[in-house]
Amino acid sequence: MEKLFYGSVLSDGVKLHYSRTSQGFPPMVLLHGLLDNGLCFGRLAYSLYTQYDVFLPDARGHGKSEAPGGGYDLKTMAGDVRQLVDALGMDTPILLGHSMGAATAAEFAAEYPQSVRALILIDPPWVEPHLLGPDLIEQQKDNFLRRIQAYHSMGFSELELTVKAEHPSWHEDDLRSWAKAKTQVREEVVAVVPHLTEGWQEIAEKIRCDVLLLTADPEKGALISSEVAASLQKNHLNWTIVRIPDAGHNVQREAFAQTKEQIFAFLRKVG
Repeated sequence: MEKLFYGSVLSDGVKLHYSRTSQGFPPMVLLHGLLDNGLCFGRLAYSLYTQYDVFLPDARGHGKSEAPGGGYDLKTMAGDVRQLVDALGMDTPILLGHSMGAATAAEFAAEYPQSVRALILIDPPWVEPHLLGPDLIEQQKDNFLRRIQAYHSMGFSELELTVKAEHPSWHEDDLRSWAKAKTQVREEVVAVVPHLTEGWQEIAEKIRCDVLLLTADPEKGALISSEVAASLQKNHLNWTIVRIPDAGHNVQREAFAQTKEQIFAFLRKVG
């Protein structure tokens, strides 16, 4: 990419920042995970930009977007994406999301079925309901809050060293974008945690477009179990479900080549 273009849209008075490649191709919106930002998809955007006009929004409370006191639920965040799509005149974009972004993309497709061409979901937080009691969800919220506070106490160089020690196989570009995102994320975003797994079965049932669901090894941190994957495949014949070995929740960072291969194969399939 020679350069990115930047802008913002308003969603119920909340200023949301985005980057875009602006090449005049069909639109694709990439939705990042919790604590990340749009530019965390930099390498993938670089792979896509000669065929798609790639939009990289920062979710509310992340990146350069504003952090309101509320609205950290999937319906509101899908509404934020709808505002972006409408404001920028996108015609039935493809949506790709990782983790929180995958949950948001799925909610968008369920709520606005005529406004999305296809979905690419990278390890959405879809787990069996019995595994998520209220005590565990509160514990997860506390863990995310402590992580944000710890990240904010570090400088950028320390953050880079921290992620490099935890993920030595990651590409340098992923290390830098991860570290930058952690300096920008705000504490308000932990309010989304209880909503990420709410009613995902009903959301999945309402999706009508073609779907690629990418996941990896649960023993390495992937969220989609083999049981959930099998159930989704049984109930959705137009879904392509691929499990990439030797990777965890951050599939696109830990197995970039395989992730890109599967995404482009799916894009060829949906035209």
